[in-house]
Amino acid sequence: MKKIIINAFGSDKPGIVSKISGIINLCKGNVEVSKMIQLESEFTLLMLVKIPNEKMKKLFTSLERIKELEISVKITDKKTNTNDYKKYSFSINAADNEGIIYVFSNLFKKHNINIISMDTFVKNAPVTGSPIFYLDSIIILHKQINLKNFKTELTEIANNNNIEHKLKLI
Repeated sequence: MKKIIINAFGSDKPGIVSKISGIINLCKGNVEVSKMIQLESEFTLLMLVKIPNEKMKKLFTSLERIKELEISVKITDKKTNTNDYKKYSFSINAADNEGIIYVFSNLFKKHNINIISMDTFVKNAPVTGSPIFYLDSIIILHKQINLKNFKTELTEIANNNNIEHKLKLI
């Protein structure tokens, strides 16, 4: 068995997920993890699929026949050992402005923190109607990180930019 990543996008219309999942099913594959979203008029999906080795060529060929989608497929390596890491949820909300993701992802890079998942969206505030940016993520920190220093820097950035944030061990 191999694990592969399928990334597909194209103009949104009913049946995209059915078409791709049907091909995976015919090839005796199993979708283990997936993310799917409509972004304006486009639809995109990302899947981790486990499939028998002998069915991979058939899967790749069948996916290539879907002309209305841009599809890329990648065989992935085994998951790296995360025993030396702790998993945290990290979330923020703030008035929407440019650079919010960069500010925090740059801090994560500085501390060698890996982002496992990140979801963002903008929603208008109930009373004022002002756009509010929301970010929810899962990050992993090495057990040897100086957590106190990291939290201090995190709070400093949040305070300087009027951003509410939460960091919680999960």
